[in-house]
Amino acid sequence: MNETLRLFFAIEVPEETRNEIAKFGEILDRSWKPSRSQQLHITLAFMGEVPPGDLPKVIQAGEEAAEELAAFNVSISETEIFPESGEPRVLYAKVDGGQPFFDLANSLRQKLGNLADNKKVKPHLTLARARGDRPARKVLRKFKGSWPVADFVLFKSTLTPEGAKHEVMQKFNLKPAA
Repeated sequence: MNETLRLFFAIEVPEETRNEIAKFGEILDRSWKPSRSQQLHITLAFMGEVPPGDLPKVIQAGEEAAEELAAFNVSISETEIFPESGEPRVLYAKVDGGQPFFDLANSLRQKLGNLADNKKVKPHLTLARARGDRPARKVLRKFKGSWPVADFVLFKSTLTPEGAKHEVMQKFNLKPAA
């Protein structure tokens, strides 16, 4: 029996920004478990359980979206938490990619149809998750970081006892910026 694939489209985070976030993770209160540097990404479209036979449709969606849209910039700013009320579980940095970010995310979701989840697009970069053994508190920190987005990737995510492992399956180049 073929197992389903856990896939998502995302924007990769450049090394310089990863390094800054890693330094931030070192000073976090122990109630937070920092995201691993190699896992930092900005999700565009998540697909929970994709049958292997639908992989060509997923790749085609990425290719078509990349052909339609031009490169753009993203920036990260202050930290926030999910959920906004109750016990914090996720600490993230706000991401601003303007309308081009939403155009890319929405194009991918539209092309994927029922393969994509139906959650509202909320651009963010997960920095840490609550450890669960103690109450996590909100962390106030402003980030100054921006970078050009010339491509995006399709990741395969495998859940393990140590956490999710992400493997790049394919990279998609956007059209050059005008």
